[in-house]
Amino acid sequence: MTLASNMGDEMKVNLNGRPEDLIQRCDICEYCIFEDILSKEQRKIKVLDLEIPENHLNRITIEQLCGMQYDKVCPMKYVAMRASCDDRTAMQMGVVNIFVWDLGKQQHQKIDFNQALANWTKDQDLGRGITESYAKRYEEIWNRGIRQIKNNSTVKKKQILTADHIYEIVIAKPHTYEQMLTLLDTLIAEHKERDAF
Repeated sequence: MTLASNMGDEMKVNLNGRPEDLIQRCDICEYCIFEDILSKEQRKIKVLDLEIPENHLNRITIEQLCGMQYDKVCPMKYVAMRASCDDRTAMQMGVVNIFVWDLGKQQHQKIDFNQALANWTKDQDLGRGITESYAKRYEEIWNRGIRQIKNNSTVKKKQILTADHIYEIVIAKPHTYEQMLTLLDTLIAEHKERDAF
C-alpha cells in the first residue's frame, strides 16, 4: 500500500499480513513505544487523513521517544502527531519505558510496561522522608523544564529537558535530586532575567 505524505514523498506502508488498517512498527524496529502509548483506534490507517490538531505531539518529542534515529518515512510517527496526547504525557510514557529496562536489570527478570507504571505511580518514601512517587517527581521536573519562548507577538511553551535528562533526575538519589531542583530553580530565575531585557 502506498500513501502520499505531506512532504511530497510517497509513504509505503508494508502491512506484512497485519490487519489491513492497523499501522504497526517498522520492520527494522524490535520495539515501538507508540504501540504502547497509542490505542488500536489511534493507529488505524484512516488517521493519516486527519489534520494535525493544534495540540499535538511535537516532532522533537516523537523523535526522543522513538530513539531509533530512523530517518525514513515512518507511518507510526505520522499517526502519533495526530493523536490526542500532549508532550508531557507522551514524554512520561517514554521515561517509564526507560524505567522498564532499569527495573528489569535490578530484579533480573523481564518487567512489562504496566508493572513499571504501577511502580512509577506508587506513593512511597524515595529517601527524602516524604511520601512521593516517581510520577510526582516527574511532574516537578517537567514543570521546571518549561520555558515561555517569545517569537514576535506569539508566546509558546517549550520543554528544554529531554526524556533522558528528566529520567536521570527523577530517579536520582535524594541529595542529588534536591541539588537538581535547586539548579533548575536557578536556571528558571536566570531565564526570566534574560527575558526581561
